[in-house]
Order: sequence, then structure tokens, then C-alpha cells
Amino acid sequence: MKPIGLATFLVLACAAGPAPAQTFPTRPIHIVVPFPPGGSADISSRILAESMTKRLGTPIIIDNRPGGGTVIGTQAVQHSPADGYTALVVFPSFVINPSMRPDIQYRLQDFRAVGQTISLPMVIAVNPAVPASSLKELVELARAKPGSIAYGTPGPASTHRIAAEMFRIAAGIDLTHAPYSGGAPAMTAVIGGHIQMVYLNVNEVVHQVNAGKVRALVVTTAERAESLPNVPTFRELGYPQLEASNWSGLVVPAATPNDVVAKLNVELVRALKDPQVLDKFKAQELLAAPGTPEEFDAFLRSESARYAEVIRKAGIKGD
Repeated sequence: MKPIGLATFLVLACAAGPAPAQTFPTRPIHIVVPFPPGGSADISSRILAESMTKRLGTPIIIDNRPGGGTVIGTQAVQHSPADGYTALVVFPSFVINPSMRPDIQYRLQDFRAVGQTISLPMVIAVNPAVPASSLKELVELARAKPGSIAYGTPGPASTHRIAAEMFRIAAGIDLTHAPYSGGAPAMTAVIGGHIQMVYLNVNEVVHQVNAGKVRALVVTTAERAESLPNVPTFRELGYPQLEASNWSGLVVPAATPNDVVAKLNVELVRALKDPQVLDKFKAQELLAAPGTPEEFDAFLRSESARYAEVIRKAGIKGD
């Protein structure tokens, strides 16, 4: 038997083995957003999808699947083929849900991290009819009329809900939670006077603040939000322990191959450093947060443990 030449051997080896990473993708990629259109998850995903599509040479389709406190969209991706063609946009609800709801059928280990995408400040805002022009006045009103103030969030397991409960406990007040299926529906409710207050992302509130339809009382990050320079931070108002930011990222089913995850991460990071993307993010008060799959995996595990402890101490139960 004659020796096989190196070139022939390599051809045969490639033909017999799995498809190399450079062949991915060969068809459209679906990014499931477990929130309705109009919120930060939807907006940021569409901005990134547009940039990534240009480089990958294949369409990236945004698939909004709200409902069940993000569980419907999450479980749809959990049970999808682990081939990289279906990814999930995750916000803190992804790691909060398993600690709040014993009925949840997914766990962190059912997914693989692709990379973080954004971080963003949050804000407490009220309907102008609420007789509170400051956070102090809101606290005084809530103490005078326990349970009379209902606050809206993007969902029962959102970081906004947990952060609002932390505020409620720190201030010693009684508030009523009103969960919605996203930031946009919650904003509609507070503008219409159906609820008195919202705890949402700054970019979901700023335009309504400027239009006089809601009044912003505090932002949650260490620094004031660029788009709301006159709104104080929690630290300025005596609540430094309540500082927080919202975040988002991409995950895929746990069995997705390493080379596919690496390819998705490379293109995600490139998009997050794209000047056009950064300009669009800035207009939406979004901060790009590029990183490796390993860094996002460690972050998810850390956030999961932190929120679990808060939920336990506050006695928060799923709605």
C-alpha cells in the first residue's frame, strides 16, 4: 500500500470530520428576544443584528417571544437544536427566574454563554399627577398611604422588580408591584395613570420625561445618566447600597459546539466595537460591554448567586 500524500490526507480528514467553523453560518440565524418590541432588549438586538449580518453574510432574524416572565422565549431556545442557529437574548430575569419560581424547567447549565452585549442605567419615574417631585417626597407619600403606590416593571423576575423591592425595604415603605410584559407596556400604563410609578431602563423613560409625560426621580448607577443630567443618583440621595445597572447578553443551548460559540462571539464583539453601533447605542443610553464567553459565563454565575441571596433575604416569590 503506497503512502498517502499529506495534501490527500488532509482532504480526506476534513471530509470525514465535522464541518469546520468557517462554514458556519450557511443559513439565517434566529435571535429570540423574550420581550415585546420597543424595549431595550429589542432595540439593542436589532442594532447588533444589523451589524453582524453584514459581516456574517447571512440574515439574523429577531424573533420576539414575550410571555411567562421571559420563560416562553427562554424555553423555546433551550429545546432548540444546539447548532448556533438559535440564540437567546438574556437580561437578569434569566438568572432570577430559577431562584424565584420552583416551576421553572430551565437552569443556567442548560445554556452556554456567547458574550455580554450591553449595560444600562435604570430610573424611578412617576406620573406627573403623583404629588412627589423628589424621591424623598415619594417615600413620604408611600409612608402616609401604605400600598397606594403601584410600580410597573418589565416583569415579575426582572432586575427592576428585585431592585424596586430592595428600595422598598431600604426606605421602609409599602409598594404594590404591577408586572408587565416589557418596558413599553409599563410606560404606557404609567402615562395613562393606571399605575403611579415605574422602575425601568433610562432609555425607555427619557423621551417621556422630556415630553413632560412622566417625572424622573432617581437613576440607579454610580454616575448620573448622560441623557438625564438633572436627575440625582441613589448615592446622592442617601441609598448607595441600591446602586445597580441592567445588563444583557447572548446565550445558546449548552451542547452548541465550541467553534460555533467562538464564531458568534467574534462577530458579536466586532459589532459591539463598530462605530456605527456605538453611535446608535449612545442615542439609546446603552453602553457596549464586549467580552469573551468565559467572562460572560463567570458573570452570569456571579449574578445568579447575588440575586438568589437578595430574593431569599427579601422573601420575594414569583407572581
